[in-house]
Amino acid sequence: MTTSEEGAGVLRLILRLKSERPLTLPMNYQQIIQGFLYRVMEDREFGYFLHEEGYHHGKRVFKLFTYSRLSGDFRTDSAKKTITFHGEIRLQIGSVIPKFIQEIGKSLLKAQTLQWNGQNVEIVEIGYREPEIHDSVCKIRMISPITVYSTYESEEGKKTTQYFDPDDPAFAHLIRENLRKKYEAYYGRTMDGTFAIRALQVKPSDKVITRFKDFLISAWNGIYEITGTPEILRFAYGTGLGGRNSQGFGMFDIIATH
Repeated sequence: MTTSEEGAGVLRLILRLKSERPLTLPMNYQQIIQGFLYRVMEDREFGYFLHEEGYHHGKRVFKLFTYSRLSGDFRTDSAKKTITFHGEIRLQIGSVIPKFIQEIGKSLLKAQTLQWNGQNVEIVEIGYREPEIHDSVCKIRMISPITVYSTYESEEGKKTTQYFDPDDPAFAHLIRENLRKKYEAYYGRTMDGTFAIRALQVKPSDKVITRFKDFLISAWNGIYEITGTPEILRFAYGTGLGGRNSQGFGMFDIIATH
């Protein structure tokens, strides 16, 4: 499956949802959202490609989509490790693959309700957003946290993962390298131009420790500045920043451009 078949636009789906009863999910609900996105696609061949194959850069495999955390009125229960939403819920889904967004949007337009964790969720509204990025600098706010890490293998063959904080020089370097590999995996050409990121407002409380399947993940919310060509910034908007984007990490909203 090639990118020439899919085009090169960047779109984002904005979903407004509601549940008649309070919606209770595990605190780490990203896997539920990811599973829903794969299941809802009617084109099974494309869904299989994305889930099982993806886009390759050396040994790395990228799915090239991301999604936000759920936003709305919620309460958490630390003892039960659950989060309960009351009223309307908002979810954003982004990708640089037009077919992915089209498949999700088309399927949701036909559906009236979804099932998350055995509970019915009604679709109130489906909207689309295309980024208007014409400048080289964007101020962004994370709506799902950035995770930046390296995995090492010891002489004994044991793998160790090291996570990096925004004040570590490796943080910005690894985000750029990750973006370059995603760009080259998708387009099949070198990423021309530079990309940079720096923290503007990141507090200790912006650190998020979460779990996806059996992995404990360290990630960061906060406000950052990203710099690059408009094309690269649009690509970052579609794919997300840092690692584990298809597991619900690295999505941002643009606060300002200049």
